[in-house]
Formats: sequence, structure tokens, C-alpha cells
Amino acid sequence: MGDNVGACFINATPGNFYGRLFPNNYIHFFYSSNSLHWLSQAPEELTNGAEPLNKGHIYLTNTSPTVVYKAYFEQFQKDFKLFLQSRSEELTLDGSMVLSLLGRKNYLFEKGDAGPLFDLVLKDMVLEGLIEKTTLDCFNMPFYIPTVEEVKQIIEAEGSFTLERLEIIQICLNEHFSDDIDSQVRREIITKTLRAVKEPLFSAAFGENIMDELFSRFAKKISLIEFEYTTLIMSMTKAT
Repeated sequence: MGDNVGACFINATPGNFYGRLFPNNYIHFFYSSNSLHWLSQAPEELTNGAEPLNKGHIYLTNTSPTVVYKAYFEQFQKDFKLFLQSRSEELTLDGSMVLSLLGRKNYLFEKGDAGPLFDLVLKDMVLEGLIEKTTLDCFNMPFYIPTVEEVKQIIEAEGSFTLERLEIIQICLNEHFSDDIDSQVRREIITKTLRAVKEPLFSAAFGENIMDELFSRFAKKISLIEFEYTTLIMSMTKAT
């Protein structure tokens, strides 16, 4: 980068970013990439009643009851506010932050969402006795994809940051494959990518011994949809 660049200290810090990680007024710039759609936990309201509220699904879906959407949004709101408050206290007075996370353009979930496919696979495995139905009914991914309006609402309500810019990027995974890669290889790549992220949660809920079968079945269903994602990218500065 040349001789005109000052010293730069890079640090890897263990801990939960939904809370404090650094001293006050310590960091000049934060960048969070594809993390904040992961919640600190699945909403407790979904399973603390007499009956699970999101039975047969592991994600919030278009057909989920309003109470399920409300529980997920409130958990995201709580976590995102805590993240903003924590980073604000750690940033210097002229500090800034760039965030990227999965989002959705409106209140309809994206057609490329992998959640419905995992639902189908897990339901088939329940019917075949490979997974207990009660286990599936009580499992919910700690994952919420917000709209632009929801993100803006939370940033404004929390008050620690001024939103300078927000962009929406549409990503289609198939566009990143060259024409000489056949559909089977594409399915394997997508499945391995998702497995790297989701397997620890699935394994803890359903058991490590069925992971190969679960993701093998998932790979066979990928051809049913085109994987498209919406990413929200925002730049903000610490409010004065």
C-alpha cells in the first residue's frame, strides 16, 4: 500500500458480538460481513408454550402465523439494538461502521430461500422414522432476514448511529458458475457451502449420524429452485 500508510493493528477477539468486546472509544472502524441475520438465540416464545408455534418448519416462512413473525422480529430487534449500542461505545468519536447482512426487499421471502427445501427434507425424514416429529417441531433456526424498513427503524430508534448510505444487492448463485460446470457439480458446491454453515446447528438438534443423509437429500432437491439472495449493505457513522 506504499509508505504513506500508518500503522494498523489487527486483532482477533473471541466472544459474542451481541455485547461488548473492546474498551470504550477504542476502535476507529467496524466491518461486519454476513453475520447479523444470525440471532443470539431462537425466540423462546416459539417453544415455551403447551404447543410449539412453528410446527413443521425450522425457519420463519410465508405461511407462518403472525405470532411467529412477531417473535422472530422482536428477537432480531433486541439483538441488533444491543449490537449497535455495544459498537457505539467501542468506537471513537469519529468512528464509522459498514455492515452487510441478508435482507429481503419486502414482506415476501425470497424465492431462493433454502429454508423450504430443508423443511421438505426434514419432513420426509420424519415420515421415515429417521427424525422424531417432536424434535423437528421444537427446532427453530436462530435466523432472521429483515427488510430495509425494519433495519432503518431499529437504527433510528436505537439512536447511536447516523445511517449514511444503504444499498440493496441481488445475488444469484448460478450466475457465479461458469458454463462448463454441470448441474451436479453446482448442486454439490451449493450444498457444501450451506452445510459448512448449518451443520453444527442441525447436528446438535437431530444427531450427527444423519448429517450425510440430510445433506445428500437436500442436494437432490436443489434443482427445484434458483438460489437468489438479497444483501443489505449499509454505511453509518457514530452519532454526535
